[in-house]
Amino acid sequence: MHHRFWTTQELRTEGWSKHSVADAVAKGRLTLVRRGHYAAPGTPEGLVRAMRVGGPATASTATQALGIWTEPEPPLDVAVPLNTPRLRDPDDAALPLLPRNDVRLHWVQHLTRSRSATGIVPIGMVFQHLLQVVRPEFAVAALDSALHDRFLHPRDLATIAAGVPGHLQALLGAADGRRESGIESIARYLLQRLGLHVDVQVQIDGVGRVDLLVEGRLIIELDGRKWHPDFELDRRRDADAAIGRYRTLRFTWKQVIYDWPRVQAAVLAALAA
Repeated sequence: MHHRFWTTQELRTEGWSKHSVADAVAKGRLTLVRRGHYAAPGTPEGLVRAMRVGGPATASTATQALGIWTEPEPPLDVAVPLNTPRLRDPDDAALPLLPRNDVRLHWVQHLTRSRSATGIVPIGMVFQHLLQVVRPEFAVAALDSALHDRFLHPRDLATIAAGVPGHLQALLGAADGRRESGIESIARYLLQRLGLHVDVQVQIDGVGRVDLLVEGRLIIELDGRKWHPDFELDRRRDADAAIGRYRTLRFTWKQVIYDWPRVQAAVLAALAA
């Protein structure tokens, strides 16, 4: 990952004078993060805000910057070395950090300067912190996303497990890199937690590939988009599934995230019919 942040001393070492630094800030070639700390233009806002507080991003702020699936409306997650002298407000470095619900601090023993320079802690630490602060289904969705997009390798899961409490280690076993959307991961995990058998991305003759197949007979399709251009195709697939004696339920992103009890009730009722 490329260099995103510099201290004044690092810029001086690279040949920048006090005047050239001030000129670069004035012209937008550098961003003043806090006294003595600067960022490259175009650095994701979450990383800048985290470094303004006092350390690199971790947990949801890091996954969001990397393009990994992230919980809805995440707070600012900051990894703070124990020897950090002063914590500052993420939006105004002139102010001290006061307790606020939209900032989560993750205290760490030590971080190398190279990690601070990128603005994100190592990916294993990102997930060790994430598992401890987000809902279990959101943690699984983020793990699935990271595995699918190769930010994580399956062998990395054991290392992550070693750094989290025992009751969270089962979440790592639930990770499945075949997922194609966050809501697919969430629905799969929550249904499996009910003791249901769930297959993902199943190819059904005459129907095509479906998101989830529950107990071998209930198709669940999940749509994370605000609008769906394949309305007619989807209805034809549903009819073909019915001909094959499958039942189909469709749910939106909002239903899965914010109205899961209703989704669960619909699934259980369909299976009981």
